[in-house]
Amino acid sequence: MESTVNYIIVAAIVVLSITVYNYKKKQIRYYLLSVQRYAELNISVNIQKHKGKISAILVKLTANKDQVINDLKIELISSKREFNYYSLQPIIETSSFPYKLDKSNEIEFLIPFEDFRTLLMDGEHPFRTFRFVAVSDKGQSFKSHEMGFDKKWVIYRPDSGTYN
Repeated sequence: MESTVNYIIVAAIVVLSITVYNYKKKQIRYYLLSVQRYAELNISVNIQKHKGKISAILVKLTANKDQVINDLKIELISSKREFNYYSLQPIIETSSFPYKLDKSNEIEFLIPFEDFRTLLMDGEHPFRTFRFVAVSDKGQSFKSHEMGFDKKWVIYRPDSGTYN
């Protein structure tokens, strides 16, 4: 009798743990990739994952001073350090430009990963790394850290290779 009760308890725990695992796996999660702080603005890049795969890139701008953001661009950097820019306005889902940021306010730009990947693959300029650039109405550029893709199109921050 005791062994039957033990088996029932173990089976219930296994079923409960599988249910909790599947529920948590289906949730949308955000992973911080980069935070760059400037005197006027902070720019952070997050990856949105759904069911274990990258579904979108979330670029968050937080103003330290009043700002007007005219555009959000991607800066493609070749292996020879040549720079090419593409505007992300056509693929951004969350907002339109120009956008006025008051002090201590923030805005989030959600970029679908498949659209972002298509934009980079269809471009005529080869690149090794890239970064996000927010352009203000005064012509200032606020850039994120450099990022790159591995062979499976997973975003990472490459090592600079310079130490001390």
